[in-house]
This record gives sequence, structure tokens and C-alpha cells, in this order.
Amino acid sequence: FKPTYGRISRYGLIAFASSLDQIGPFARSVEDVALAYDAMAGKDPMDATSVDRAHESTATDLRLDLRGVRVGIVREFATSDIPDEAVRAVYEAAYAELVDLGAELVEVELPTAKYGLSTYYLIAPAECSSNLARFDGVRYGLRVPDATDIGDMYERTRDAGFGAEVKRRILIGTYALSSGYYDAYYLQAQKARTLIAADYARAFERCDVIVSPAASSPAFAFNAKSDPYSMYLMDYYTIPVSLAGLPSLSVPCGAITPSDGTRPMPLGLQFAGPLFSERPLLGIAHAYERATLHAAKISPVEVVNA
Repeated sequence: FKPTYGRISRYGLIAFASSLDQIGPFARSVEDVALAYDAMAGKDPMDATSVDRAHESTATDLRLDLRGVRVGIVREFATSDIPDEAVRAVYEAAYAELVDLGAELVEVELPTAKYGLSTYYLIAPAECSSNLARFDGVRYGLRVPDATDIGDMYERTRDAGFGAEVKRRILIGTYALSSGYYDAYYLQAQKARTLIAADYARAFERCDVIVSPAASSPAFAFNAKSDPYSMYLMDYYTIPVSLAGLPSLSVPCGAITPSDGTRPMPLGLQFAGPLFSERPLLGIAHAYERATLHAAKISPVEVVNA
């Protein structure tokens, strides 16, 4: 569960992308998420981005049906665009379940959502490059010993301390912020982000919550994908919500069995609400979870020691 940006203090968190970083709980049920969120939310003087806004308990307002709820289905996130027929069928069945619970499905438009990935992968790496520059072996974190000089210490420390993906993002971000490119990349991305947030605001004039796939495929096996582009595409449906700073969560909505016959892999339905709508959002997600019980049908993962 990811609450509205600024709803939970980030004090103590290592900064990655300051305008995107958020804290939220993982849990086995929406009710547990609500209990954790209620304990965590609130203004913190140690975090300048935390919002000074009264908090309403969410765990005491979890509904059991969706009568009267207007659920937005995004035209640009059409299930027909999902190539895997089995995945497509799971999401179409999930939409039908919402109707069975009394919800009214309303088509909404997010015309700038298709720019979410490119916008995110300029803003996040740029802020990452800036925030992680402090980890140079001098005052923060790791320092590799036996360097020949300070330049060697910087290089060896940062090489050892960051993984391949973090290094990739630092390089992208440093390039995007370099002289002559700031306006063309980072500034343009921030303008696109503003348009994405405005599209969501207009969409919520017609609905109470927006529902979409959380991903176009189940989780892939460890190291099954090596190219960054295919991995970044897994975030296609979730990144626009984060750019807009909106609350959202993913709830199990079914599972598919891979072609190799291994254990069924779950899929998630993403619920997103307007700014500071955590209370009704969690209530709606709880009603869907309790009525469908998809989470209870997912067999736990067996951990085998190598």
C-alpha cells in the first residue's frame, strides 16, 4: 500500500528520489494494511515533506460491498492490449466481480499515462544521481580500504557499494542533469508529470476509485529477464499513480499457471484514489478482497535451501 505522498514520515529513509520516495506497508490483508497505516500516518517535524493534516482511522471503516461505488476503468489501460490471453482473462473476470459486488464501472481517460515510464525514468534517475552522490566513502556508508589516493577510493567505493541497476540509474540521471540537457530532459519530465496529475484529477471527477491491472504478467523467475527495458515495462500501470502522488494498493485478483506447469502465479488488481482518500480507498479494496478471497487461494511459496 502506497499512501498519498507526504502522509507517512520518511525520516530515517535513505533518499533515492526525493519527490517519489514513500513508505507503506506490505501485509497479508487489506485490514492489516489499514492497521499499520493508521499507526504510521501523521505529521513528523523531522520530515519537511510530511503533511500536517488530520488523520482519520481507516481500519474502522472497512466496507463489505461496493454498492454505489463508481469504479473508473482507464481507456488507455485496456485489457485487450495485454498479449497473454490467460492474464487478460483474469483481469476481465476481476472487473466482472466488481460489478457483481454492486459497483458501477465508468470509463475514464488518462491520455498522458503513456508517458509515465519515460517521465519516471528521467525524474527518478536524476534525483537518484543527486541524492546518492553523498555515498563517496568519506562520511556516509561503505568505504573500500587500501585505496591508492582519494580518487581511487571514491571510484572503488562507489563501484563496490552500488549494484548494477543503481549504477545504471546514476549514469542516466547524471546525464539528464548535465549542462545543456537539464531543460531538455528533467524539466520536460516535470512538466509531463504535472499533466499526468491533472489527468487523474479530471478522471476522479467521474469516479470514486480507479482500478487497473497492477502488471501485464505475473512475477518472472529470478534472473529470467536481463534487459532493463523489459523489466521497466512491468511498471507501466503503477508508475503514473506514483508520479501523481496518489494513494494506491494492489490486491490479489487471481492467478495463472505457467506453461511449464509450475505453481500458479498470482496477479494483482491496482486500486487508486484521489489525494488523501486512504479511508474510502482501503474500504473499497477490503470489500473486493473479502468477497473474492483470491489471496486465500494462493498457495504459499516453498523456500528451498540451496
